[in-house]
Amino acid sequence: MSVSRPARTKEAVVKDFRTSEILDAARRVIADVGYADASMERIAQKAGVSKGTLYLYFENKETLLVRTFEDGLGELIARARSATQRARGATAKLREIVRTGLEHSAESQTLFHAIREHSPLGSNDTLLLRTALQRQVEGYLGFVENLIERGIRARQLRRVDSRRAARFLMELIRGASIARLHDPMPPSLDEDVDTTLDFFLHGAGAGENR
Repeated sequence: MSVSRPARTKEAVVKDFRTSEILDAARRVIADVGYADASMERIAQKAGVSKGTLYLYFENKETLLVRTFEDGLGELIARARSATQRARGATAKLREIVRTGLEHSAESQTLFHAIREHSPLGSNDTLLLRTALQRQVEGYLGFVENLIERGIRARQLRRVDSRRAARFLMELIRGASIARLHDPMPPSLDEDVDTTLDFFLHGAGAGENR
C-alpha cells in the first residue's frame, strides 16, 4: 500500500516559484554584466522583486551564486542519469555522458565564462563557490566512475582505473566545450560527441597502434 505525500501548501509552491525566478534572474544578470557587477539590486530588478525581498531568500550574493551553480550542476547530473538509463551498453552510455556534458556546457557557457573572468581568484566568495561546486562535481564523478566500472565488469570496456578514467573523460568533455566556445564555426554537436568519445576509447593511435 503506497503512502500518499502530504499536499504542498500554496505558500511553499509560491516560494519555490519565486526562488526559481530569482535564480534565473541571477544567471541572466551575471551573463550580462559579469559576476563583479552583478549586484543584489540588479538581480532584484531583473527578478521583479524588491531588494529587501531578495534578502529573504538569499543572505548575500555569494550564497545566491552558489545556489545558481549547484542547481546548474544538479540539472546536468539529472539529465545524464535519465539519458544513460535509456542507453544500452557501456559505449552508448558513455556517449550520452559526453553529449549531455557538451549540451550543458553550451547552455551555461556565458555564465561560466563570466565567473572565470570576473570573480577575484582566492577571495572568500571564490572559495565558497569552489567548496560547493566540489561537492556536486564529486557526485557527478562518482556517477561516471560507476558507469565505467559496470562496463568493465560486463567486459565491454578494458580493465582500467575507473576513477581516473572518469576524470579523464570529464577533462576531455571540458576541453571539447572550451574548443567549441572559442571556435567561430564549431563542428556539429554529433561530430564533437563522436570525436571526444573516440579519443577517450581509442586515443590518437591509428590502425594496429590503437
